[in-house]
Amino acid sequence: MYISLNWLTDYVDVDLPAEEMGELFTRIGLNCEGIDATGQDVVFDLEVTSNRSDCLGHIGVARELAVATGNELRLPKFTLPAKNTAEGECATQIADCMSVDVLSPELCPRYTARLIRDVTVGPSPQWLIDYLQAIGLRSVNNIVDITNFVLMEYAQPLHSFDYDKLAQGRIVVRRAKGGEKITSIDETDCELTDEMLVIADGSGPVALAGIMGSQATEVTAETTTVLIEAAQFDPLATRRTSRALGIMSESNFRFERGVDPVAIDTASQRACALICELAGGEMVAGLLDVWAQPYQAPTVELRPQRTNKLLGMDIPAARQVEILAGLGLSPELTDDSAEAKIACEIPPFRADLHREVDLIEEVARLVGYDQIPLREKVSHRVTPMGQTERIRREITRSLAATGYSEAITFSFIDAVEAELFGLANPICVDSQVRKTNNALRPTLLPSLLRACKSNFSAGNQAVSLFELAAVFPSLDSEHITLAMVSTTDLRDVRGCLDAVIGRIAPDAAITVQPGDVPGLAGGVSATVLLDGQDAGVIGETSSAVMKHFGLEKPIAVATLRLEALSKLANLTRRAHVLAKFPPICRDLSLILDEQVSWGELIQTLRLVTQPLRVGEKYVTTYRGKPLPPGKKSVTMSLEYRWAEGTLTGEEVDAQIAELLEPLQQKFAADIRTA
Repeated sequence: MYISLNWLTDYVDVDLPAEEMGELFTRIGLNCEGIDATGQDVVFDLEVTSNRSDCLGHIGVARELAVATGNELRLPKFTLPAKNTAEGECATQIADCMSVDVLSPELCPRYTARLIRDVTVGPSPQWLIDYLQAIGLRSVNNIVDITNFVLMEYAQPLHSFDYDKLAQGRIVVRRAKGGEKITSIDETDCELTDEMLVIADGSGPVALAGIMGSQATEVTAETTTVLIEAAQFDPLATRRTSRALGIMSESNFRFERGVDPVAIDTASQRACALICELAGGEMVAGLLDVWAQPYQAPTVELRPQRTNKLLGMDIPAARQVEILAGLGLSPELTDDSAEAKIACEIPPFRADLHREVDLIEEVARLVGYDQIPLREKVSHRVTPMGQTERIRREITRSLAATGYSEAITFSFIDAVEAELFGLANPICVDSQVRKTNNALRPTLLPSLLRACKSNFSAGNQAVSLFELAAVFPSLDSEHITLAMVSTTDLRDVRGCLDAVIGRIAPDAAITVQPGDVPGLAGGVSATVLLDGQDAGVIGETSSAVMKHFGLEKPIAVATLRLEALSKLANLTRRAHVLAKFPPICRDLSLILDEQVSWGELIQTLRLVTQPLRVGEKYVTTYRGKPLPPGKKSVTMSLEYRWAEGTLTGEEVDAQIAELLEPLQQKFAADIRTA
């Protein structure tokens, strides 16, 4: 944002050298990136943050400078000329000449129009040309120059139409109809879509709302009647249209950041007064003003003591009131007690102020951040780690110990990747904002599989990754999920998943229920249940997923919802005396019906109480000769240990015999001997 010193001094007295002014601008939050002396003027290049649209005009910057220096702010004084009429003659009203219809009030909250007749379009006076040229704007004619002047004065874009070129004297603010076309003032041919907001007359579009007018209605030397538009347009809609058409202007730059809905009329009056003064026009009485919801000033309270505590310095309440008053916040101090509050009425040009801390920041930057005292020591309150943080830490530690590397991936994926995993209609941002990777991820697996592919392309064929992050299946169901992918065997992934669950929820019953899972291969996919409740999935990637990501072999994957795991969490640390005597391990192979699952088998096994049995582990499953059709052999490893001495083979045999009885009764299990 270029600011002319000559122009700025119309509103506030300045008695500082240019370099000191530049430093002052930076201290109060308007970073001065450059100072350029041009002829009889000095121009400051200020960096204005996107939430301070009020400082995109000279008056907004002058207000900041006035409160920083303690000087008076002088707003422009002008009078809107009345239409001259003979005694007893009624003045023509603007409503008799034209109409304004806003068909899309959600995209145009306010639209105003004024008419000026009998103008003489010609060169601008030298002072106006100098002001505009100082900040990099070329002079066009007195009408256009005045709208640009007010734009750079109030940060309110205006547009001037040649009224006689408007069909039927109508202004219609509406969405464009697909296929409509317009040629902008800068000679860009634009094909419009129904997402774009336009200003139309009785026959078609005559301007891109908030961006630029068209050649068909621009003001020329032959113009005699001017319509002055001052409006408020939706920031996002303006940005979308600007980017889609590749047209940028000073107007859309401001509309995208928000304009003062109340100052719209003030800027309109200012422009009309200047036109009547410099172009000899005559006002048509009245104003067309379509305002969907007039501005109601919110009130935000500030506690002076809270300001002092947060900043670590003593700023008298009276000084805080003085600063806030200079910013136009109309502060009122309730009393002089320690519990005093300052009630501020937020003006329409400060849409960035919502909370008490926002007001504290205003006080801090105008007192000066450099005035905040420094301390040699800073104390921090130490609080214990919360349950969620402890669970996340233990998951990370467990997987790191098993050889997994943690991944941090982007939150957006392609919508087609979500559909591969059965998650249709993901939450997507507008395609004009992001053309690819525009869906919020409903699962972590696509991102991790893409990371696998990147590793393969770099020559790393052994990949085991995990991520613990948020997913977004719908607008109201965001949650944290653990996802794992690995080039190792699916059994290894299952073992690592069991290790994580065993560390967080050692008492939880883990069941793997085979079934079809979208995105996973049939027959090699299952749902993970914790205490009978759906908690995640496990399996290998399907051929469709492999083809999409360019994978040459299946990848073992697993997911687990953190919420399901947290409900069963028991992070109490358990200490055991180190065993003094060696264990005895026995492999047990059982012939079972094909439909008997490992989960059912282990659940029955654990119903048999055996204090000497300290562990059981799945080994393998065999199918084929000499086993009959419909049968399989499941081998498990059982571990026994006694704390008081070394067990004998006969004692372990007795323990295993005790296990066989319930297994034979429930599953008709036979011991495989060969």
